[in-house]
Amino acid sequence: MYKFLFIMDPLENIIPTKDTTYILMLEAESRGNEIFFTLQDDLFIKNNQAKLKNVYKVDMIDQNNIKNNMPVCEIKKTYNDKELDYFDVIFMRKDPPVDDKYIKTTYMLEMVKDNVLVVNNPTALRAFNEKLSTLRFDKIIPNTIVCNGGDKDTIKEWTSNFKDGVVIKPLNLCGGEGIQKFDGRNFSSLDLVSNETYILQEFINKVYDGDKRIIILNGEPIGAILRKAKEGDFICNFHSGGTPHKTEISKEDLIICSEIKNFLIENHIYLAGIDIIGGFLTEINITSPTCLQEINRANETKLEKNVLDFIIQKIN
Repeated sequence: MYKFLFIMDPLENIIPTKDTTYILMLEAESRGNEIFFTLQDDLFIKNNQAKLKNVYKVDMIDQNNIKNNMPVCEIKKTYNDKELDYFDVIFMRKDPPVDDKYIKTTYMLEMVKDNVLVVNNPTALRAFNEKLSTLRFDKIIPNTIVCNGGDKDTIKEWTSNFKDGVVIKPLNLCGGEGIQKFDGRNFSSLDLVSNETYILQEFINKVYDGDKRIIILNGEPIGAILRKAKEGDFICNFHSGGTPHKTEISKEDLIICSEIKNFLIENHIYLAGIDIIGGFLTEINITSPTCLQEINRANETKLEKNVLDFIIQKIN
């Protein structure tokens, strides 16, 4: 029996029918392991040890037994001043933004002993922005620039190269938040862009056919789902109103997965979710990759079993 710690968003944020962290917790518990959760704000360092101000041992509640407004687990015991080294596996599943607080959390997670498995590697979480990391693979990404949002002239000049326009994305958000589209005829919303650094990518019209999310476990693709935007929109993320559709992992997708495999393995990024639009890699999600439940329902599978099989093998 192992001790699994999940650093995550508050329990009340969990949607049992959608949340990937929730089914990972369920699967880990079903194998006889102890499940704990904590919040990012509870991490601290004392006497050169990474600790938790509060951490909660829980019994999970299966989604079939959850009714409206019920919690997803029952807190059995609260621990205070607990060392992170107490746990065998730590899942860092805090959703973005990857802000100053998140970055400091990765430093604290680096202080755990080598025999504690942290998913994903905190050094990688800090070093590899989910959007900028695609720049390492220039042959499989759309035309891209990175610049300050205040540099309107550069944005307008670069956008003029593409008849379908460009999308502009903030670097540290998720779920489609803050994404906008510009073309050579309409820059009115550019005034809403702040002086932060943004990534701009050529707009890919095939996004209207969907945005494919592929889950990668230890460098290997294990499942995919196609996300389609609501009518009149191009943002496919589920948080922005996108809907799931069954899909397959194509030969072209496998080439992309092969291109990034060594990067993921070498940096101990065990669980990732990549986004592909029209044959182009657009993001490498490593903070808290999701969509396992949607893939499961579309394919009558349980990818959380694959994840736990790998984790258990890794720590044995």
